[in-house]
Amino acid sequence: MDSNSRGRGGSGKETRALPNVSVVEVERIDSDGELRARPVKSEDPDGPIPTIYISPETPSQGALGVGDRVLARLTPNEDGSYQANAIRVLDSGGGRLVGRFIVDGSIGGRIEPADRRARNDYLVAVEHVGDAISGELVLAEILPGRTLGLPRARVTERLGSMDAPNAISLLAIHANYIPIEFSDAAISQAQAAGPVALGKRTDLRDLPLVTIDGVDARDFDDAVWAEADTDSGNPGGWHILVAIADVAHYVRHADALDEDARARGNSVYFPDRVVPMLPEALSNGLCSLRPDEDRACLAVHIYLSAEGEIRRHKFVRGLMRSTRRLNYGQFQQALDGHPDDDL
Repeated sequence: MDSNSRGRGGSGKETRALPNVSVVEVERIDSDGELRARPVKSEDPDGPIPTIYISPETPSQGALGVGDRVLARLTPNEDGSYQANAIRVLDSGGGRLVGRFIVDGSIGGRIEPADRRARNDYLVAVEHVGDAISGELVLAEILPGRTLGLPRARVTERLGSMDAPNAISLLAIHANYIPIEFSDAAISQAQAAGPVALGKRTDLRDLPLVTIDGVDARDFDDAVWAEADTDSGNPGGWHILVAIADVAHYVRHADALDEDARARGNSVYFPDRVVPMLPEALSNGLCSLRPDEDRACLAVHIYLSAEGEIRRHKFVRGLMRSTRRLNYGQFQQALDGHPDDDL
C-alpha cells in the first residue's frame, strides 16, 4: 500500500495509512476480549486514530498485556482497520490493572486481575508490595519487563476487602478505566467560577420550582413547576415549566472542563457513589439547583391541552431559585393524597 494512501479508522473518518512495520502500544482489551493497540508515533497527530487489533501472543515472549510496546507487522483490513502481529516486545509497562493481591513468600506476591479476559497473573516484587494485605483488592501499575515469564506490577493503592460493600463499584471503576481525578486546570477553572447575575436572563425566581430526586442525591440538575393554563382558549389545559442547570455557561468548547468532561462522557452512578462528569464545585455546587440559591438555568415553557397535547412551547435562558428539594417518596405520597409538611 502506498505510504500516502488513506483508509478509514473506527471513527469512519479518513486516516493516513500506517507503515507495514510499526511500533504500537497495547492500549486496552475491548468488549469482545480482543487486544487493541495504537501507533506510538503518527504522521498525522491531529487526525483520527486507526483501529488496530493485535494478536495476543508473541513468537517467543508469551502473552501481551496492556502497556506493552511492540514492534509489529501491520496488515490492512477491508474496513480500514489493521491486524497487527508482534515481531518482538520492545518494552512493557505503563498501564494499570485492578485485581486481588495474594502474598507469595518466594517473590513477594502476585495479582490476580479482576478482568477475566486477562491471560496472566502479575508478579509483585517485595519492594513493590507496599502495605497491601493478602486477599485485598488493589490498584497496580504495570512495570516493564518480566519475571519467570510473567508480567510485573507495583501496588499503588489498596482498595479494600473483596467482600466490602463498595468492592463492586471500585472494580467497575478501575476495570473500565473510568476517570476519577480531574486535571488541575479543570479544578482551578471550576473553583474560579461564580454565581450568575440576572443580566439578560429571564427572571424565574418568583416561580415555586422544585427538584425531585432520590433521597441520597447530591446533585439536583432539573426542576419543575406547573399551573392551570389561564388561557380561556385552553380549558382544562396546563402550563408547565421544566428547568435544567445551565452547564454550558461554565463549560466552554475546548476548555479544560470540556476536555475532562469529554473524557468521561457522563456522570456514572453506582449504589454507593457517583463519579461526576464535572468537578464538585460545579456538579454539587453552581450546577446543582439547590434550594434557596440563585442558579443559571435553561428552561422551557410548555402549554398542554386537557388531553396532554402540546399547544406551544418557548425556551428561555433564565435565573431560577428552587423552593424545595423533594424526594421521590415524598412526591408519591403527595400524589396519593398524603403530603408531608414540606409540601
